[in-house]
Amino acid sequence: MALYPLAVLALLVACTACALSLMVSLRVKKVLDPLIEEGAFSPGRPPTVAVGTEVPDYGQLTDIDGSPLTLGAGPDGSWILTFLSTTCSGCKAQLPSYRDYLRGQGVPRDRVISVVSGEADELGMYADEIGELSRIVHSDELPSIATDLKVSIWPTFLVVSSDRSVQFATEDVARLPELADTRARTPVTA
Repeated sequence: MALYPLAVLALLVACTACALSLMVSLRVKKVLDPLIEEGAFSPGRPPTVAVGTEVPDYGQLTDIDGSPLTLGAGPDGSWILTFLSTTCSGCKAQLPSYRDYLRGQGVPRDRVISVVSGEADELGMYADEIGELSRIVHSDELPSIATDLKVSIWPTFLVVSSDRSVQFATEDVARLPELADTRARTPVTA
């Protein structure tokens, strides 16, 4: 008989814990639903960089290998400008898909520029993953471009026309379009 009050007390504590857990879950859902359905994580949400935005000319830059480069890389065809961060788990998670996209599209390395923010000593992972497919610029080399283009979500992938206007913008590499302009492509080698 002495165990009966303890069993009832344990049952009450367990029920209370379940009720609190349910209340917290419902509160979290209530907070996240607007973000998912119409907010920052909405699949139908417009990209942070508006189509038609002009990419400014920043003159000659230097990539992480010490080589000079210019945004736009010539007058013919589209080019890709990507914003990544060393502290962004979404950026790191999308790197394999981004690498596959670049290989599949056959975009020449000089027509792909990845601006990476974060500590310089952490850029090696990006160099290892996409360095053969993209020119990588540390954001310290180009500090105002993300602000100038109003990039607020990392990663951001832009397809830019030869006249320097953004043709397409997304935060999801899976949404990047097929590049129809063959002048921006090179044959894919195995």
